[in-house]
Amino acid sequence: MKNSVCLLWLEGVRPESLSAVPSLAKLATSGVDLQLAPLPLSEKSVCYYQTLTGMGSGKFGRFDAVYPAGYKAQEDTSVPDGAFGRLLPDILRSRKLAVTFLETKNRDMLDTLAGQTYDCAIVRLLDLGNANNAEIDAIVRHCAGLLAPETHLLVLTDVWSQPVQKLVNINDFLADVGLLEVGAVRDQAHIIWPETLAYGLGTGQVWINLRGRDPQGIVGSGREYQDVCDALINELGTNWRDPETNEPVVEQVLRKEEAYSGDYLFKAPDLIVVFRPGYGASTKAAALNFDGRSVRSGYALEAPPSAPSARLIAGGPCLASGLVEAGKLVDIMPSLMYLLDRPVPAYVDGNVISSMFTQVYREQTPIRHLDSDDDLLSDEEEGMIVDRLRDLGYLG
Repeated sequence: MKNSVCLLWLEGVRPESLSAVPSLAKLATSGVDLQLAPLPLSEKSVCYYQTLTGMGSGKFGRFDAVYPAGYKAQEDTSVPDGAFGRLLPDILRSRKLAVTFLETKNRDMLDTLAGQTYDCAIVRLLDLGNANNAEIDAIVRHCAGLLAPETHLLVLTDVWSQPVQKLVNINDFLADVGLLEVGAVRDQAHIIWPETLAYGLGTGQVWINLRGRDPQGIVGSGREYQDVCDALINELGTNWRDPETNEPVVEQVLRKEEAYSGDYLFKAPDLIVVFRPGYGASTKAAALNFDGRSVRSGYALEAPPSAPSARLIAGGPCLASGLVEAGKLVDIMPSLMYLLDRPVPAYVDGNVISSMFTQVYREQTPIRHLDSDDDLLSDEEEGMIVDRLRDLGYLG
């Protein structure tokens, strides 16, 4: 019998709060409880596409909510080019599976699942940030009550980032160390671009002021570009310190080739800054502007800062019992493909989390991969081709 899956995706719900939801605490005890880390950068829309494509930004083409356009931060809201036809619902439909995909603020839309026959239902409930544990519990129980007994229920949160304790501004730091030249008034309008080596924007992007790419670029490609990158990695990773605690602000600085791969690598920022938990880019930093100082107080935290992550709690006949494990956000898509016994596209960056499945299922169901998009033929289409080749005498 084919497996059926319902993914209940809760937008705005904190991952740790699921432990206080009775139905989910019970499901976690008898099923699977995964903590899932996003690939950098962990901006909300980027994480959305990581979840649905199983790919990193280099393959679907969005790296942050903004990108530089003529030294301005331009908002990026369109569907990334590389995501067209590669979202999980699209891939499953190409395999002739019955798929329901809903994104709604209306919780009553869950009722549309009643009486439906589907292989995979994905319901993303929006704006649940103010829902209390009792409301979340009611939603989960209602959803579970609409499912057939053999259906696998997976409950997913978005990636959650705590409010930051310290707001930071890359541009102020670059100005402090002489890598970004600005006039007496620290303001975007007073940046001296012909004397600036690098600038920052968004969640943690750093761009080299590259000759031939940027309007007033001064850094040459090749060795000069690499030298500037080396200097930035050292300055940001070693010398950017919190003046109050003297602890590093930055956890990691990655070259774009280290963070991403794929056809859209050319659109990636030159360097990706991963801030230490508790630190995050200010609004002005994201907009390629200044705050006047590179580190300033943000919010008092109720708990120790933690890295951004999502959470998946799931149960069903093919899933392991009592598993608590860590994985990556891009692992969701291939793991769902495997649960539906469908081959995983080879371009996917994520991996099947094999430990979340029962030993019997793993023994009976090998993990299969497709070599290219051209292999996304349904079973019916494959059968028709085989029959046609047989009619033509190419097959016995």
